[in-house]
Amino acid sequence: MQQLLTALLSSALDTLTASTASSAQANANNRRAFTPNYAKAARWSSTAAAYSFMALAILMALAMIRNIIYNAKSRHTKIVYSVLLAWCVIRTAGFALRGYILTDNNGQDVTLFKWATILGGVGFMPLAQVLALCTLEGSALAFGSTLKARRPFDRLIRLLFVVSAVTLAAFVIDFTCNKPLGSNVKDYTVDLVLREIGFNGLILIALYTLLGSIRNMFVVARQGKVPAVFLPRFRMMMVVIAFQSMLMLIKLVFTTYRNWNPLELRDEWIWYLLSIGPEFLLVLCFMHHGFLRVYDDIERSKLGSEETADQPKPQELEGFLTT
Repeated sequence: MQQLLTALLSSALDTLTASTASSAQANANNRRAFTPNYAKAARWSSTAAAYSFMALAILMALAMIRNIIYNAKSRHTKIVYSVLLAWCVIRTAGFALRGYILTDNNGQDVTLFKWATILGGVGFMPLAQVLALCTLEGSALAFGSTLKARRPFDRLIRLLFVVSAVTLAAFVIDFTCNKPLGSNVKDYTVDLVLREIGFNGLILIALYTLLGSIRNMFVVARQGKVPAVFLPRFRMMMVVIAFQSMLMLIKLVFTTYRNWNPLELRDEWIWYLLSIGPEFLLVLCFMHHGFLRVYDDIERSKLGSEETADQPKPQELEGFLTT
């Protein structure tokens, strides 16, 4: 009788254990089956668009490398093309990751999704630096400022960019990694402060480059520091910078609106149109060396003038030889 009870208890225990294991396996399967696709939840949809922009960014990177090696002659243009190349690399990586996430069910990988979001959020910042560099150099040429005279203001603009870039990157990383998908930044004080410092700083830089380039267009002839032969090309360069500054402002205003209203304008095509489109149009102007070349030519002209001024005049040389 005792052996019978033991056998029954053992059988019941085995059945319970098997049932528990089966239930746990079923729950695990259900969890895997219901793992959210973060990319689809964020309204990412077009794999073709992601890979197309990746290919375009690669072509732009090759153009920047060509310009650095063969076309850029001055320190300024080499730096500008190097910063643009950094933008190309970031955007290539970001769109490659975005395209991969949109393939099959890779959007369920939350780590990849966060990386793609971070790269998408900070990848545009090199363009603000490019606009600031071109406007600062344009102002120096238009007013004939010496390196010592222009240094304080240059440092101020560069400091503003560094502070804005660091705080904005900190906001994007923290908000992406530590806050639930679809959160409103207004609910998190630290992120709100970081976002305000970063975006307002970049908006100030874009406004400075817009107004500064327009000012340079009108004062360059009156100042007389740029040779007349270069005036049309210099003014065209400032027109390009003003146009690019407006593109940057469009992107910043759209991104700010999305931060305040995360449930609005979520369709992917709107993001491509108002956020990514302005970036690529901005960089498109620099794929050929035609616009930036004016900086090289003016600097070369000034160096030639200085060398000519250092040479003795014919009358002085004649007087020296007859003494």
